[in-house]
Amino acid sequence: MSEEKNKEPMKGLSRREFLKDAGLVVGGATIGSMAFISGCKTTTTETTTVAGSTATVTKTTGTTVTSPPSTVTVTGTPVTKYVDPIDGTEWPTLDALKAHFAAVRPLASLAGNFVNLIVNGTNYYLQVGDMEMLAFTLREKLGLFGTKIGCDHGQCGVCTVLVNGVPLLACLLLTIELSGSKIQTVEGLSDGVTLNPLQQRFYDNDAVQCGYCTPGVLMAATALLAAKPKPTAADVRLALSGHLCFCQNMTFTVNSIAGGV
Repeated sequence: MSEEKNKEPMKGLSRREFLKDAGLVVGGATIGSMAFISGCKTTTTETTTVAGSTATVTKTTGTTVTSPPSTVTVTGTPVTKYVDPIDGTEWPTLDALKAHFAAVRPLASLAGNFVNLIVNGTNYYLQVGDMEMLAFTLREKLGLFGTKIGCDHGQCGVCTVLVNGVPLLACLLLTIELSGSKIQTVEGLSDGVTLNPLQQRFYDNDAVQCGYCTPGVLMAATALLAAKPKPTAADVRLALSGHLCFCQNMTFTVNSIAGGV
């Protein structure tokens, strides 16, 4: 093979572009379920300044969530609207919306229960089945595909998310039992444009290969760094002991976490 041929640019998807699907670079969410009830609303996080102090509030409008929350400066009081996702009727409270939904669609109302999840800082009201797992809810109803499913038996660690700050396996958690919980997925680590320091360390150190296990590792590492900002390599290996990596790239991974970021 000639030297000129060796210099030809690689065709197709570059490795760094491929890493986006591993959660190193994240984007928005796609809603794919008619049972998504958030009152079927769009939620944006807003910062309001009153008498020199700053507070974060939630404002709800619209009918469908299609992008991550954005930060804007507003004045006044946020208004929450509860809108039926199918017929578009508006109701004064969530209970009123539930009653209307059950009356008009009795078969749909039997399909599951309503839960409130705060995912990556956004409030969602969802209808879920009795045996629906959190991994399914995040991926199939909220479009957060950064949370991977590997063994689906709680043995590989790839589906790890933070629930109220604790790293847990989403494939083993019943969504119906998590109402009111604060959940963070790999998409919540970044603002969608700039990597957070931990993600940047992974990127700079090439601490991935296929990248499938990376989202779960990032979430476990996030919990570790919150509890111990300057972990040793032994601390990191213990924290990641439940995460399987068949690419055998754990040395770079441990070095990206040890000592803090």
